[in-house]
Amino acid sequence: MANANTGRGCKLVLFILASAAVLVLVGCDVVRRPEGWSAGTVSDDTLFIGTMQGEVMALGKDDGSIFWRFELPTQEDADKGIYGSPAVFGDITVPGADATILVGGYDGVLYAYSSLGGGIKWQERLAGRIVGGPVVSGNLALVGTGAAGSSDRSENVLYAVDLTEGDPVWEYNRAGPIWSSPTVSNGVVYFGSLDHYVYAVNVDDGSEKWKYRTGGAVASGVAVYDGLVIFGGFDSNLYALDSETGILKWKFPDATRWYWAAPLVQDGVVYAPSLDGALYALEADTGDLIWKYFSEGQLIGTPAIINDLIAVPVADGGDSKIALLEKNGTQQAACRIGADIRTSLEASGDLIYFAATDHSIMALRIKPNGNPDEEWIVKTNEDDPHPRDRAKAC
Repeated sequence: MANANTGRGCKLVLFILASAAVLVLVGCDVVRRPEGWSAGTVSDDTLFIGTMQGEVMALGKDDGSIFWRFELPTQEDADKGIYGSPAVFGDITVPGADATILVGGYDGVLYAYSSLGGGIKWQERLAGRIVGGPVVSGNLALVGTGAAGSSDRSENVLYAVDLTEGDPVWEYNRAGPIWSSPTVSNGVVYFGSLDHYVYAVNVDDGSEKWKYRTGGAVASGVAVYDGLVIFGGFDSNLYALDSETGILKWKFPDATRWYWAAPLVQDGVVYAPSLDGALYALEADTGDLIWKYFSEGQLIGTPAIINDLIAVPVADGGDSKIALLEKNGTQQAACRIGADIRTSLEASGDLIYFAATDHSIMALRIKPNGNPDEEWIVKTNEDDPHPRDRAKAC
């Protein structure tokens, strides 16, 4: 009889190989369109998100109505991919205000779209590929570039780009490939790299504050909480560093697979999703394990907190689920999606949002009793619409 853990391990390996193949093949002579796994960003009444077809969409967060959608203007199919979440610069709550929606394309271009109609305000071609999404700090957009297997420092760069005109202000080019979105806290930008290091760089001028070497590639984002920089790596360790000095404060070694997603930290507890299928809850100040939830799948995206529950995206061989956990790690409810989920979750009010590999974007409402209910779904591939008699996921 086959061992269940062996089956899950095979699915994990297949996912890693497929993900790496997409990111590597499009950098070679093989023409293959990347299938991005962008998470969404909610601002006011709008969900901004990238699709698997390389489009940027603005949707009504309450009903999924499409405000606008645009395909990335790059000409090559092998470049049309969006992996990171969009970022919003400006206040879209003011009627008529034209905020800027920033999107990093796998073609290496940082795009600035108008929030009002989706037209491009400016675009700036950067060196290398953009896998992680941009973040905003003051009047700067911060975004990293890099491709798998590339040791060319000119392609592996953290950029600070002026948000008014799109011109680079400074570059930090002493890291390896950067696949995650950076995190900004107290004038410092923190990010991991496939070269096994995590870096701290001053936002004002791009000067290096410190760097710390781990035992493996760091593809996930980092969380900054109470003076700690917390992240996981491909060496299956979860780290907490002093945010000022980069000195190791604690390390959690219990995971048996990589950390692909950034941890979530709230109220002194670190929730760390691992590809071994477990969500680890740890004391933020010590790294001591509080509890472990085992999902029987792989945890690729970052969870979200909603209605005092932890919503966890569980990838499970084409029939992923959103698991809803109590703060003690007990599963209260779950919703099977019928497709794979490779993104982090976005939460707003009592709704959570995510994209699935069947080219759909879905919103689930978490009811007061903790049960999920499908609120709306949008199929982004018009050539493969949902059947009219489709049953709700939950």
